[in-house]
Amino acid sequence: MAAAPAREDQVRAAALRLFREKGYHATSMRDIAAAVGINKGSLYSYIKSKEDLLVPVFEQAQGVLTSQIEQICADASLSATERLQRAIHAHVTAVADNLDVLTVYLSEWRQLATESLATNRDQRARYAFLFHEILRDGIASGEFRPMDTRIVMLGMIGMCNYLFRWYRPDGRLSPDQVADALIDMVMQGVASG
Repeated sequence: MAAAPAREDQVRAAALRLFREKGYHATSMRDIAAAVGINKGSLYSYIKSKEDLLVPVFEQAQGVLTSQIEQICADASLSATERLQRAIHAHVTAVADNLDVLTVYLSEWRQLATESLATNRDQRARYAFLFHEILRDGIASGEFRPMDTRIVMLGMIGMCNYLFRWYRPDGRLSPDQVADALIDMVMQGVASG
C-alpha cells in the first residue's frame, strides 16, 4: 500500500520540476509520465488532471506564508516596526526556502480554473490585508510616516515575490542577508521622521 503514495509523490515532484523548467502550459501529461517512468494513462491513477498537480502547490505556498504572517500579526508584544520586519523576513525566507514551489506559484497561478482561483484569490487577499494592517498600525502609532498604505503594501509584496526571478541558493548572500537588506530599504522608506 505504501507504493501508491510514494508514486503519487514522485508524480507531483516531477510535475513541479517540469512546471518550473518549461512552464505549466508547455508541460504535457506525457512529459510528466516520462519523467516518472510510467505510461501517460497510468498518471490518472494518481491525479485527475494537470491542474490537480498545480492547485496543491498554490495552497501550500500561500497557506504556509499566510499562517506565518498571521502569527506575527497576532503577537501583541511586537511593535508595528517589529511586525513589518518579521513579515518581510518570513516572506523572503519562504521564497528562498521553497524556490521551486514559489517559482511555479508566482509564475503560473493565473492558469487555474475560476473555481480554483477563488480559493487562491481569498488567500492572497488575506495575506495582503495582514501586511496592510501592519502599515496602518505603524502610522497610527507614529512609527511610520503617512503614506498610501495600499501602494506601499503592494510594492513590498511584489519586491519579496520577485526574488523567485533572481535569488539563487548558491549566490553571494544568504536568505537572512537578503531579508536584512530589503528590510533596511523598506524601513528607511516608511519610518517617520
